[in-house]
Amino acid sequence: MNMVYRDRLILITCFSFLIQLCLAAKTRHFKWEVEYMYWSPDCLEGVVMGINGQFPGPTIRAVAGDTIVVDLTNKLHTEGVVIHWHGIRQLGTPWADGTASISQCAINPGETFVYRYKVDKAGTYFYHGHFGMQRSAGLYGSLIVEVGEGEKEPFHYDGDFNLLLSDWWHKGSQEQEVALSSKPFRWIGEPQVTPLNLIMSFGCHKFCIL
Repeated sequence: MNMVYRDRLILITCFSFLIQLCLAAKTRHFKWEVEYMYWSPDCLEGVVMGINGQFPGPTIRAVAGDTIVVDLTNKLHTEGVVIHWHGIRQLGTPWADGTASISQCAINPGETFVYRYKVDKAGTYFYHGHFGMQRSAGLYGSLIVEVGEGEKEPFHYDGDFNLLLSDWWHKGSQEQEVALSSKPFRWIGEPQVTPLNLIMSFGCHKFCIL
């Protein structure tokens, strides 16, 4: 009887633990539209690639164990698009990794693809376009995963502030692509600015705030 009681107790404990995990974890839904738009990252207007009218793209915040669901609609007129979730392990969901022609086909203009994956480890990540020069065009954003409920950070800090650091050229991404793939090779030069959420100005005496 003691053996039977012990086995039942173990089963009940495991079952309760699984229920707590399921209740703690959430499914977080996002609806995104990717399109070109006019923007002034450094006070000089140009064409950028944005998500839902934002550049950089929206920040995703989640908790370890959550499932992320992104309905991504391609509003570009002539280009495919994919999103790579940099640093996410994609355990059991390799088709959501967003590497064009490797783990998924590019999302055609006007089509919608649903990314669904689990974030299993806390940390600061980012996502970006993984098709052609789309990351250079501005298709990127932050993905922040907090520690799970009942867990502690491995170190102490007072707070956090998210900074996105990126190179920015005044030449458009298509011109960059043609130059870098040409024979002979044409160097596109150093970036004109390095955006930092608060974008340093170029040729004007003010700051442009994203």
